[in-house]
Amino acid sequence: MAAPRVTRPHVTLPYAGCSPGESAHLRGVAEEAAARSTAYLLDAFRTPMAIEHKGGPHDLVTEHDLASEAILRDALTTSVPDSRVVGEEGGGDGQGRVTWFVDPIDGTVNFSHGLAYWCVSIAAVIDGEVVAGVIAAPALGQVFAVDLDGLTVNGAPAWPRRVEQEIDAAVISTFPRGVDLESNGDAALEAAGRLTRAFGSHRVLGSGALGLAHVACGWADATFDIHTNAWDVAAGSLMVRTGGGRFVGVLGGVPDESPTTAYLHPAYWATGADVDYPTLREVVTEMSRDGTVG
Repeated sequence: MAAPRVTRPHVTLPYAGCSPGESAHLRGVAEEAAARSTAYLLDAFRTPMAIEHKGGPHDLVTEHDLASEAILRDALTTSVPDSRVVGEEGGGDGQGRVTWFVDPIDGTVNFSHGLAYWCVSIAAVIDGEVVAGVIAAPALGQVFAVDLDGLTVNGAPAWPRRVEQEIDAAVISTFPRGVDLESNGDAALEAAGRLTRAFGSHRVLGSGALGLAHVACGWADATFDIHTNAWDVAAGSLMVRTGGGRFVGVLGGVPDESPTTAYLHPAYWATGADVDYPTLREVVTEMSRDGTVG
């Protein structure tokens, strides 16, 4: 029999550099920016589009990634003049008290092929710590929004669930994909097999940001990646943590749960509260240590 799924209330995260009121304001700014971007993207979704390769055959960018990021940059810096944007397509420049980490389309491969599992991810960072964020998945009709007081999904409060045993848990990821095979070879396929055997369910869905959002609201029990960037995970890391869940960044095989650095590392895993999944922990640390990650 599967273990009972135990919910946990929000955990308000104190942070001296940002008041709850400012955090809520930044969340609202991010929601408005995401609404502008996703309105554009929904019009473009499942229409013919120009696609290019960035860093390799498995790393795509479309004309709509670029347009979405331009919309986000304008909306965020207009609403918060003392801010700068670090984006997947345009990098980062300028200075400001608030740094926005944005992924204009997380799950570009899905978007470009007409699959609905993609999103826009926005995180507000002050003094190195994530204080607000939004992950908007318009093709799924979902908006995940977080500030220091907690997470909502389409306006309703949400938090992670707690499932103690791997065999009772569902893990979602983007692993393994082409970049994982390039860095870790056949060991990546072997690791995927270990996860599939250990967990009740292992699903590869193609958006790291949405994976974190789904763990944060209790729709999945764990997620991970070994090749990621801050714009992919910053918002989702706060969503997991506000519900009492764990977000663990990994650099060179070394785990890190600091809120100011964990989201900056190239590998991570995330779970519900007070849960340790040994197979997941071992796979992420081994892939990070033994491959080219970190």
